[in-house]
Amino acid sequence: MEYKVSRSLFYLVSIGLLIRVSIAIWNGFFGPSFGAGLDAAAFHLKALEYSQNLTLETFKIGWIYSYILGVVYSITSDSLFLGSMLSCITWVFSASFLIKILKLLSLNKRSQYWVILIYTFLPSSLMYTSVTLREVYQLLFVNMIIYAALMIILKKTPRYWWILLIGVIGAGSLHGGLMAFGIVSIALTLFFSSTSKKGNKSFIKLIIALPFIFLVLFYGINFIQDQAFNLEEGITNAISHKQEGALKIDARAMYKFSVNISGAADLITFIPMSLIQYLFEPAPWRISSIIDIPVFLENLLRFWLIWHAIKSLRNAPSSYYRPVLFCFLSYLALETIWSIGTINWGTASRHHIPSIGILLALAFFNLKKAKA
Repeated sequence: MEYKVSRSLFYLVSIGLLIRVSIAIWNGFFGPSFGAGLDAAAFHLKALEYSQNLTLETFKIGWIYSYILGVVYSITSDSLFLGSMLSCITWVFSASFLIKILKLLSLNKRSQYWVILIYTFLPSSLMYTSVTLREVYQLLFVNMIIYAALMIILKKTPRYWWILLIGVIGAGSLHGGLMAFGIVSIALTLFFSSTSKKGNKSFIKLIIALPFIFLVLFYGINFIQDQAFNLEEGITNAISHKQEGALKIDARAMYKFSVNISGAADLITFIPMSLIQYLFEPAPWRISSIIDIPVFLENLLRFWLIWHAIKSLRNAPSSYYRPVLFCFLSYLALETIWSIGTINWGTASRHHIPSIGILLALAFFNLKKAKA
């Protein structure tokens, strides 16, 4: 299926690319730029090291991005600017998949414009998708997964399972948590592609399937990245140990300082509380630096978008209820996965990047004017 990109969207994406290239130039030759902190430098330096002889003493899934970047460096040039430019180009591809998603959901041109406007100029996106970080690649693969799943659910086109699987493998190769998200996306796609239009029976089937989905989620994390979650002692201990490990890294923007998960009851309260903190910290009284203000403002925007995303479930016409519910559950699953291991809003602002396309599409699905 071919989609013609409107001139206004083309201009927005082009301007967004130009700004990102400018940031990449600054980061590569004069920086570091905002967003190109310790993690971005570490990925670049690891890629430089690997590019020297392309051999590994130990293999870690968390460094796959650096390994691939190292291969590129070995073929071309070991330039930080080049690594940053690759991120800029990847962002353009992620935007193209989002535009396809918006058209599949039948958003009108005005709504598409606002989605791409926010997607392009969101400050955290400008910072983190222009440097040597994994988030822009995660964003690309998440958008690819959502697009392929919607083609399967809405258009009943089985060949898009290949694109979905490529997205899941690509995302999972960047982070074990995203492999868990991919597994959940596959399960949800199977479910929604086999159910009828909006109805109570589909909702009941979903409730029955949820425990299985969450089991696959947690064990999928352990299978792909056993160093992050060791489930031999149970899910509660695995999450507790993950949090305790994160708490050892002292940071100014921490919103958690202790964790106490001793059983299922604690887990039930821990997950939603962690998700809320992850989505909306810093609270106004926690702002202690001028750089916290843009994060706080983005959180206000996120609250407004989530509010409309929830309303989209109620207002979706029957023909779009399943794809909208799929997108909402996918967004919820992805953000819940990140929230389990995140304890400061600096890291959280980066982890919000891969899901921003889903959230914008959902919110403006509710805000759109009905197409003729």
